Amino acid sequence: MTSAEVCLKETLSDVSNAVQHCSENSGSISCSYMCENGYVFYGGDIRRTTNCSGMNVWNPSPYLESCLKYEKQVYFAKFDVTYNIGGTLAAGCLDTFIKLLSESNVTISNKIDALCSLLSPGNFMIDSFFSTSLNFKITTTFRGRFNGLSSDKSRNTCIDLLASSFDQSAVLPASSVQCSDNIQAKVTVDTMSNFEVGNRCSHNTVLVTTILGDLCVPCPAGQYSNGSMCMSCKNGFYQDEADQNNCKRCEPNTISRVDRQACVSMCPPGFTSTDGLTDCKPCERNSFWKNATHCENCPDGYGTRENGVPDKAGSPCQHGHYSLDGLTPCKPCPLHHYQYLKGQTSCQECKNKERTYETGRISSSECVPIEIPDCNGTTLFGCKKGQAEFQNHIAFCVCLEDQISSSTTTPQGQEKTTLITLIALLCKSFVLNVILIFRMCRLSSKHNKKEKSAENTNKAPNVEYDYVEDTGSTYQELGHVHHNYNNTE
Repeated sequence: MTSAEVCLKETLSDVSNAVQHCSENSGSISCSYMCENGYVFYGGDIRRTTNCSGMNVWNPSPYLESCLKYEKQVYFAKFDVTYNIGGTLAAGCLDTFIKLLSESNVTISNKIDALCSLLSPGNFMIDSFFSTSLNFKITTTFRGRFNGLSSDKSRNTCIDLLASSFDQSAVLPASSVQCSDNIQAKVTVDTMSNFEVGNRCSHNTVLVTTILGDLCVPCPAGQYSNGSMCMSCKNGFYQDEADQNNCKRCEPNTISRVDRQACVSMCPPGFTSTDGLTDCKPCERNSFWKNATHCENCPDGYGTRENGVPDKAGSPCQHGHYSLDGLTPCKPCPLHHYQYLKGQTSCQECKNKERTYETGRISSSECVPIEIPDCNGTTLFGCKKGQAEFQNHIAFCVCLEDQISSSTTTPQGQEKTTLITLIALLCKSFVLNVILIFRMCRLSSKHNKKEKSAENTNKAPNVEYDYVEDTGSTYQELGHVHHNYNNTE
């Protein structure tokens, strides 16, 4: 890893809602950030500075948080009101009653303002309410706040007046409510209790003390709100935005930056370092990567072919098997090959005149001699002189007779040649038989004509035939005809 020898402003993170001012002196840099109006840092200050004196090392950090928009506290009030539903089971009236309250929020707020008009506490506004039923009663929790500028004392007095007033109609939405089975139930205020008042921050903001006083700000980047306070993101998570309710998960093989505002790449698989981030070095041979800071030795009987292996060590290939690195997963040795050692990247080949009948052979003794074919006329039809040759662990015949050995056939080719030759001979025999029959018919026809001529002349010819002899190629007529005409008269 190459380290910078000077300070670089470009490595500083962006600071939103602030004005940056940097100054340089003899290679050192000092950068200050002043929040804009209406913004403060999460700690409450409005100005921060970071310095670098060399080697691009910034103090306190190159990652400064952004300025946050602030708001002043709001005077909140919370109280419970229990309503009596006139002897009717409240569960059957709850839905209608909640609807009445929702429609009466403004009316109730105005009645509280009228009750406290002489105190000038500011306008009261109901933010939310929540109602539950039990037997013949409904209890509602109201949450609201006072708006405008006024003293806390006047607001405290207003809430005390509301709690002690004999006239509690200010929080009564209606005198009756429609319940199930068309029952019209009477509504009265039973009690008012559980009052809480004071200056509070709104939802998802927290109170910080600044030079401007106590202010409410959202949670900064790198943190999230749990509803009441800001929490830092856990390791493996980050948050790059302010005012959030949760954190984001880092991508694989990255880790949360110190400020939890981003994730940074760790040493890649197969490499480690002390902090898992910088000066990454490969795992040594026969060890494998566990995480960015730790390599683990292979167990007994296992290993790696090289350093920097990114996952678990493999076991050596067994006898009769091989792989690119000699480790699992492995393949069996192909036909006509064998391997008697473990953890090999190749297999040894049988001799040219030997073969195997199965893959995955483990010894040269499993290479058996190839059966030599009989390369005489039986194998090569019509070839009286041939010899066996070997190629790719297969034996085949070559005919040497009359220099026709340029045509070679494997046993399968020899069978095909023999079959073609037999078919040709059968065809030839058929043709010659047809010729013989034709000649016999012709001779018979001539004989009949001579008999008729003899009858006409009262002469009987004496005919002798010497018939054919098969010479292996054609049929030849060897005999001749003798005509002896005996006068019978």
